[in-house]
Amino acid sequence: MAASMTDSEIVRRSCPICEACCGLRVEVDRATGAIGRIEGDPDDHRSRGYLCPKAYGMKAVYEDPDRIRRPLRKRPDGSWEEIGWQEALDYAGERLNAIREAHGTPAVGVFVGEPTGHDVGALLYTTLFMQSFLSPRLFSSATMDQFPKNVTLTRMYGDGEMYVVPDLSRTDLFICMGGNPLASQGSLMGTPNAKGAISGIRERGGRVVVIDPRRTETAAVADEHHFIKPGADAFLLAAMCQVFFAEELVALGRFAAFTDGVDEVRALVEPFTPEAVSDVCGIPAETIRALAREYATTPRAALYGRIGTCTQRFGTLASWLLDVAAILTGHFDEPGCMMFPRPATGDTEPGRQPPPLPVGLYKTAARELPLVDGQLPAGAMAEEIEAASAGEGRMRALVTVAGNPVLSAPNGDRLARATDELDFMLSVDIYLNETTSHADLILPTRVHAERANYDLVYTRTTSRNYARYSPRVVEPDPDLLDHWQVLLELTARLQAKTPDEVDATYVDELIEKVTAPGTPCEGVSREVILDAIGDEVGPMRILDLLLRSGPYGDRFAAEGEGLSLASIIAADGPVDLGPLEPRLPQALKTPDGRVPLAHDYIVTDVSRLRAALDESADPDELLLVGRRQVRNMNSWLHNARLLAKGRNRCTLLVSNEDAARFGLETGGKARIGSRSGELDVEVEVSDEMMPGVVSLPHGFGHDRAGSKLGVASVLQPGVNANQLTDELPLDVPSGTHIANGIPIRITAL
Repeated sequence: MAASMTDSEIVRRSCPICEACCGLRVEVDRATGAIGRIEGDPDDHRSRGYLCPKAYGMKAVYEDPDRIRRPLRKRPDGSWEEIGWQEALDYAGERLNAIREAHGTPAVGVFVGEPTGHDVGALLYTTLFMQSFLSPRLFSSATMDQFPKNVTLTRMYGDGEMYVVPDLSRTDLFICMGGNPLASQGSLMGTPNAKGAISGIRERGGRVVVIDPRRTETAAVADEHHFIKPGADAFLLAAMCQVFFAEELVALGRFAAFTDGVDEVRALVEPFTPEAVSDVCGIPAETIRALAREYATTPRAALYGRIGTCTQRFGTLASWLLDVAAILTGHFDEPGCMMFPRPATGDTEPGRQPPPLPVGLYKTAARELPLVDGQLPAGAMAEEIEAASAGEGRMRALVTVAGNPVLSAPNGDRLARATDELDFMLSVDIYLNETTSHADLILPTRVHAERANYDLVYTRTTSRNYARYSPRVVEPDPDLLDHWQVLLELTARLQAKTPDEVDATYVDELIEKVTAPGTPCEGVSREVILDAIGDEVGPMRILDLLLRSGPYGDRFAAEGEGLSLASIIAADGPVDLGPLEPRLPQALKTPDGRVPLAHDYIVTDVSRLRAALDESADPDELLLVGRRQVRNMNSWLHNARLLAKGRNRCTLLVSNEDAARFGLETGGKARIGSRSGELDVEVEVSDEMMPGVVSLPHGFGHDRAGSKLGVASVLQPGVNANQLTDELPLDVPSGTHIANGIPIRITAL
């Protein structure tokens, strides 16, 4: 796992900051525990020495003097006191149990943040922790991100985590909508050195087309870029599908044998001709028609959409139509097209699945918003807490796990105020930030450098199958618990059990699942499995169980070939599991083993799309979109001094045309406002922007009293873009908030 050097040691591991999971070489002084140089690992077959600035975030977070290292409890006067772990955990359990007993299980809500996805222990034990509440009030960053995709994946293929990603290394046409892989490193298409991968398409004679209201960094290396009005992606995709039918370009191929609803889709898209949608999209009809023809007739083509296609008013329809377009033209589940990864942990293998959660099994107290696939809209937290909105059925306790919803959820000011009405708030977090500063108790955890990891969730979104274990870089602080340990201890207190008892039950449930009839490990005894994975409580034995029972596993044979935790540790780097391969229909988990192309739950929303064709825009309003930045990761790297240096990055990008229209100039200030808030922000005039559209990055706004982020509050405070995100309008089928295409008014200051 490490090679000795004269005065230091080199640890090889993956970067834990974004889903590309690039290979790193991290220098560490074992005597002092100091992290030295971080560089890209040239021997990593995935990233080949590439790294982006975010890689330095691991060192910065580990060394951050503002990082919390002991449990903090708020005193009655609002100040903080350090307390011991036993006292802190008992206090949390007592308060949460008392509220549940007095007011029922829905009185407790849980919000889980995005950093959880970068820690295998947190991922495995967060689910266990959430289940221990038995509360329907479950919120996460998903409903401010990719949730429309999860909703469509569940209905079309039976598995909301079976992501479909572009096969970049073999495609001849890459169409990118609402995404900026050069900044994100390939969100939901984990690809180290995304610039190299996309440039490689052009170098081998292929083409790259970007469709976005901003000429992004990705658009700058593309063959073609088309501006599109925010929120119009579903119209464009429906029109492309209309062209496929009208010009007889539909070619289902092998999908004809297991796909239903093609004729229904034909009827649904018929009104959305290129001419009908041209104005609402801002794209000429002939351009739409040419794009549809090129896509349909290029043998290996990948049509990819990301956060811009999700966080908008028709996010579910856009996510659905991306797959519909691919299936209709034979560009789905085929090399060079959109394909399904096959994780080594067996996450997306065929087999017994839990019954689907009925939509609306629970409805919120304030607005009767339905629970959709286990999630409630994150922006509904404030109204669910407020007595004036939710009445006696309000949420009285809130647990936040590695999240900062005051900055990441809509209308953060309202949420910040609402937390004052809570009976109890618990935060599992390493910072005293804009959200955790409202908590009654903060439980800190070890950080990336102090824990071993496995790229669990991101092997579901990788553009080439792999498995990787990453050793910890430094010895952990003995006075800190790991994230999974905190969650396990809390779960035990909520269930009135010991941590060992909770963990043993968890392992037994997983053993039952992986040995169920029809699985590769059917017939393997519990005793054999327990003997193979050992008895050390924690995520690594669970990971070993999943790897051994997964599609590449050794099936618990003593001398068997195949993956195990030991084998991937010994590899000291990523284990190559080959290119993406076709997986359907075998991997389908729908009730009848077929693809319902016109699923009732999704297509019901087409009437709303059709009605929007006749809407007219307010000429005095602009539309606000967000933007990714390579030195940021949402809100959680802004306190890293190395990454926060430089010019102000929280600027409002405005087109030349709009700057002249509203009297704006670079370096000047503008006041922008929506129904939910108002901000004064620095202007940056740029020809990157489509006229009528402005862009402001999210995750900033580090100027709130009570937080302790010494670097972020001084070097990059910025403004909170989500203060302009209205918590009321939603993408109806998924309950996702509209963070792109927000109508705003602007005034020069």
